[in-house]
Amino acid sequence: MTKIYSNFRTLLIAPMLLAVAACGGGEEEAGGTQEVEAVSTIIGEVFYRERMMLPPGAEVEIQLQDVSKADALATVMTSVMFTPEGGPPYPFAIEYKPADIDERMRYSLRATITVEDQLMFTSTEFIDPFSGEDISIMLQRVPEPVDRSPMSPQPDSTDEALAAAPVDKAEETAQSNDSPAWVLETLAGEPAPTGAGGKAIDLVLNAADNSVSGFSGCNRYTGSFSNEGKSASGTPLKFGPLAGTMMACAEGDVAERAYLQTLGGVDAYRIRGSTLALLKGSEVVATFKLR
Repeated sequence: MTKIYSNFRTLLIAPMLLAVAACGGGEEEAGGTQEVEAVSTIIGEVFYRERMMLPPGAEVEIQLQDVSKADALATVMTSVMFTPEGGPPYPFAIEYKPADIDERMRYSLRATITVEDQLMFTSTEFIDPFSGEDISIMLQRVPEPVDRSPMSPQPDSTDEALAAAPVDKAEETAQSNDSPAWVLETLAGEPAPTGAGGKAIDLVLNAADNSVSGFSGCNRYTGSFSNEGKSASGTPLKFGPLAGTMMACAEGDVAERAYLQTLGGVDAYRIRGSTLALLKGSEVVATFKLR
């Protein structure tokens, strides 16, 4: 049997031998015994910092994942789902079979809260289930879904008209939508790469709370932005630290790294018609189209 971690706080149910005997007039299995596999339990809690109660129908899910392969999706070893009561923290207990654990592999816990299959909170950090320390998982709020319906085409949306459109007027037009979604068109002057499953990389800027979110090629990401500073090329724009989900993808991870690295260097933006350009100095490093 594979060696199992010995220093984590789990409850171990020792293997038992059960004698199987028939009752009443049934047939008797002569001296039969059955070995029950050992099962261990990881205990911990999940919480979020927002001062709010979860809506009816909310469910918490905890997954034990094998995240050893950087070029593949995480493998869910086991999971547990429950309905939370009251406010956080919410205690959990997730069972697994020690025989399934290989000490050469890397494992992590992932926690989510969903409401009617819509993701509301998610963990964003690596959580070692076998560290021997108390397990407390902090969840990050996922921005609410935005209206991703396309804008009505502009009557003067020719290339010449877009190039000549004043920046402030175009921004006013684009901002009339409630947090529109922008789909990546070019990155570093090249056609935009696609993410896992052929899904497009996108960006949502919410001016109401200066939050940013989207799909980065493999994972969903969230963070903040500010319009502080000065720029001679466009409106100042700086992205703060970005948090992402912890999926490992067979495809899309290279595009994701390049995209997130580009966002980290952005210092301004420009909107003309239905085109959003992100700039670093005077250089356009990425362009987007309204979805």
